[in-house]
Amino acid sequence: SARLTSSSLQTSVRQQLAHCTTMAPRGCGTTRALVGACTLAVSCKLLTDVSSSAFVLGPQHLLSHARPTAASHQGKAAATFANATTSNLAGVSVGAMSALGVVVAACRVQARSRVAARVVKGAPSLLQVLEQKNLLSLAEGLKLLSQAESAGLDLQTVEQLGLLKFAEKNKLLSTAENLVTNPQTPILWGVGSLFLGGADAFYLATQEQVDFFGWVLVVALGAPALLLAIGALVIFSLTSGTSKLRTFSRLETITTYSPDGKVGKFNVTEAFRDATLLQTLEDRGILSFIEENRLLTLAGSLVNKPLTLTQSLGVLSTLEGLRLLSGVESAAADNWGPFNISFAGLVLVPLALALLILNPFGFGLPLALAFAAPGLLLIAVGIGVSAISPPLPNNQ
Repeated sequence: SARLTSSSLQTSVRQQLAHCTTMAPRGCGTTRALVGACTLAVSCKLLTDVSSSAFVLGPQHLLSHARPTAASHQGKAAATFANATTSNLAGVSVGAMSALGVVVAACRVQARSRVAARVVKGAPSLLQVLEQKNLLSLAEGLKLLSQAESAGLDLQTVEQLGLLKFAEKNKLLSTAENLVTNPQTPILWGVGSLFLGGADAFYLATQEQVDFFGWVLVVALGAPALLLAIGALVIFSLTSGTSKLRTFSRLETITTYSPDGKVGKFNVTEAFRDATLLQTLEDRGILSFIEENRLLTLAGSLVNKPLTLTQSLGVLSTLEGLRLLSGVESAAADNWGPFNISFAGLVLVPLALALLILNPFGFGLPLALAFAAPGLLLIAVGIGVSAISPPLPNNQ
C-alpha cells in the first residue's frame, strides 16, 4: 500500500514539475534549479516515508494479525523517532543542495550573459584596494605563497587545471572586482541577509514542529543569509577607507551608422571609458595566451619554487610600497601612457649612440652604456605597457 501510494504521488508530482519546467523560460536557470531541488526533495521524502513504513511494520507484522503489545508500541515509538530524525537530516541536506543549486544557476546565467562588468564610476580598482589596505605585504608576511607552493599549488598546477582560461571565459576577475569595489554591494548583501534571515526566523517561530520540507526551507533560506552576511562584512572591511587615487579612464572614438534617408550617415563621438588592468587582461585574452604557450610552466622550470623566491625577495611589499601595479594600470589605460614612458628612452638611446661615435675624452663607450641601458629599459617597459592597453571598441 505504501509503495502504491508513493508511486501515484511521485507520478503526480513529476507531472506538475514537468509542467512548471516547460512553462519556465529556457534562460531562467534559477527557476530550473528550484524545480530540480523540489523534485529531489519530493523524491527523498517519498523514499524516506516508504523506508520508514517498511522499518516500522516489518514483514512479520504485515503477514500476521496479532494484537499489538507494549513491546510493539515501544518499537513503533523508537521507529517513529528514527523516522523523524532521518527526515530532518534529509531535509537539511536537500535544503543545502537547493541553496547550492540556486547559486550555481545564478553563476551559469551570469557566465552565459557574457556582459563585461565595469567598475562603478568614482570607485577604485581592485589593485588600488589591495595597495591601500596593505594586503600584498600581509600575504607576504603570512608566507601564503610559500605555504601554497608547499601544499602543491604551484604555477604549473594553475596552468594544468586550466584556471586561467576558465577565469577569462567566465569573466571572473572583472566580476569579482566589480562586486568588491562597488560601494552598494555590502548594503545590498546586508539587506538580502536580513530579509532571508528574518523570513527564516519567522518560520521557525511560527512552527511548533519542523518536518522534512520545513528543514528544506530553513536551510535553503538560512545558508544564503549567512553567506551574504559574511560576504558583506568582508567586503566592507576591505573597501572602507579606500579611494580612487589614480585614474584609469581612456578616451575612445566610437563610430556609429544610422540609416537616415537613402544613404545614411556616420556619427563619430568621443567618450571616456574606465578600463582596469584586470578587465584588460580578460578583454585582450592575455590569460589564454599565457596558458596556451605554457609560460607559467616555463617560469617554474627556470626558477626553483618561484612563488617562494618572490616572497623571500619581498617583491609584493616593494610593488605595494611604490604603487607600481596601480601606476602600470593607469599608464596602460591612458591613451598616451606607453608613449610617455618610452619618450625618455627614445631620447637616451640616440644620445648614447652620439656619445659612442664622438668618444669624448676617451670615455665614449662607458658613457654610451650608461645612457643606453636605462633608455632601452624604458622603451621595453613602454612596449610592455602598450601590450596590456585596453583594446579598441567595436564600431557599430
